[in-house]
This record gives sequence, structure tokens and C-alpha cells, in this order.
Amino acid sequence: MRVISKNEEKAFDIILEKSRLNREKSMLILNKSLLLYFTFLFVGVIGFVYGYIKSFWLNVLVIMGLCVLVIGTLPYIRVIYEEERKLDKILAELRK
Repeated sequence: MRVISKNEEKAFDIILEKSRLNREKSMLILNKSLLLYFTFLFVGVIGFVYGYIKSFWLNVLVIMGLCVLVIGTLPYIRVIYEEERKLDKILAELRK
């Protein structure tokens, strides 16, 4: 392992903090999409049980909920993959 200077250490700290922020942002998007998904399901099931909506609209709400869930999951997966590659690169650089 090589010795790193104070400036490099600070730069790595900043990179790691930015990585944490990116992960938090993507986690927020994922949480919002999960909330919206369960809201669609709840509204659909309650509306269907009490006769406010027909089965067609229940299916539409379920499909919309799944779409929201997929759309919310994709950024999370992309950010986690990119951050993992970045951290692996930093670790490889430090091990030189």
C-alpha cells in the first residue's frame, strides 16, 4: 500500500461524501416510488372492495403501480452500480 498525502486524503473524503449523497438521493427516489406503489394498491383494493371502481380500473391502478415501482428502482440500481465501480477504482488506486 502506498502512503497518501493530506490533500489526497481530503480528496478521497470528499469523493466518499459525494458518493453517500448520491446513494441517499437514489434511496429517496426508491422510497417515494414504494410509497406511490402501495398507495395505488391501497386505493385500488379499497375502491374495488367497496364498489367504487370496476375491475378494469383496479388492473390499471396495479399496472400503474408496477410501472412506478420499476421507474423508481432503475435509478437506484444505476447509482449503486456506478458508486460501486467508483469505490472499487479508489480502493485499487490506494492498494498500488
